[in-house]
Amino acid sequence: MKVLFLANHVNFGGITAYMLNLCRTLSGKDGFEYIVVSRGGELEKEFVASGARHIRVPLTTKCEVSPKVFVSFLRLLPIVKAEGIDVFHANTRVTQVLASLLSLATKKPYVSTCHGYFRPRIARRLFPCWGRKVIAISDQVQKHLIEDFGLDRSRVELIYNGIDPNKFHGHSVSEVREQKIKLRLDPDKKTIGHIGRLSSVKGQNVLVLAAERMMRVRQDIQFLIIGDGDEAADLKRLIRERGLEQSVFMRPSMSDTSLALSLMDVFCMPSLQEGLGLSILEAQAQGVPVVASHVGGILSVIQDNETGLLCPVGDAGSFSQAMLKALDDAVLAQRLVEKAKQSVRERFTLDTMAQKTRRIYVS
Repeated sequence: MKVLFLANHVNFGGITAYMLNLCRTLSGKDGFEYIVVSRGGELEKEFVASGARHIRVPLTTKCEVSPKVFVSFLRLLPIVKAEGIDVFHANTRVTQVLASLLSLATKKPYVSTCHGYFRPRIARRLFPCWGRKVIAISDQVQKHLIEDFGLDRSRVELIYNGIDPNKFHGHSVSEVREQKIKLRLDPDKKTIGHIGRLSSVKGQNVLVLAAERMMRVRQDIQFLIIGDGDEAADLKRLIRERGLEQSVFMRPSMSDTSLALSLMDVFCMPSLQEGLGLSILEAQAQGVPVVASHVGGILSVIQDNETGLLCPVGDAGSFSQAMLKALDDAVLAQRLVEKAKQSVRERFTLDTMAQKTRRIYVS
């Protein structure tokens, strides 16, 4: 079976991680093949290494009716026919429209994965382009699709994002110390960290404001924000304005998330909206206690005070208190870590996600 896997780009981020995980798990198994389509990105070589092929198209747009979508359609149509593609799998609104056009022209089915929330714009209602099946990555996203867009429940498949827990393991004290020094962190301070695309919806500014509050009461902590994105300049400006240049550090995305997470004593995800939170699962698998927003798909991953601590959205004061609690209460932190690890292994494994996704392709 050949699947044309569609996304706007393959830069660091949740959608790219989702696609790469599926490619690594399914490519080359029992004649199964992924052909990835995007405008390219930082992880293009990783897809090729996974056994997938990559085709570049000019999807440098967020507009679903952009001429670039139709140029991409014309470029892909002969490839689809020559390769004998069996199914299209779209991962963004733009690629849903592209997959819809390809499906219409070739009579091949397409599916889509909904990684978050969509605004009910008129274009979405006139041209839904959801596909034969829609994969929802969390209970909350599934509810959003059914209640806000009227999709039939039988058409929406709940398949949690998954990770390989075995990829997350301990690192030696010397390795952690060396990496902290490499990133110009104080190796002797506690570190509160975050990994994610730098976007306003991820709420990294809330973490900076919480850091300001925490630094008023103690000086043995530091903050590490790992990621790239449109909000980088605004976050750097906020850090400067609050006088936190020596306490809050921003570093680019790292391919080894296990090592990155091993630098952290607490992981913070202050999202304003979230489809699920793949980096939360990774932090839990790594054994880092998590403090996150009480919002969206995070509620599928974290049970408050059991597998993590939840805070009201945007409430820097609550986040600062919860993070201090996770730092200072060793018994609590250990309980959160143990239950979170168990939850990941029982409910959020990559193998389960991959097998359920494959069944969608062949059904």
